Amino acid sequence: MIRWLSLVIGGLLLNGTGLSLLAWAGHQKFAAGGEWFWAGTLALILCNAGLCCVVGAKKP
Repeated sequence: MIRWLSLVIGGLLLNGTGLSLLAWAGHQKFAAGGEWFWAGTLALILCNAGLCCVVGAKKP
């Protein structure tokens, strides 16, 4: 039960963080033309890791 709960909570936190970072990277790309590539790459990694954690969690 603890493993399932930690995977689900961690996955949702990773997914939310990734989506927020993705929005910030998109804003950086179109607003200032600053450094957005690595932030966008990290955002996609975090989103995918969060989805994998949530999907991979099997409720006991």
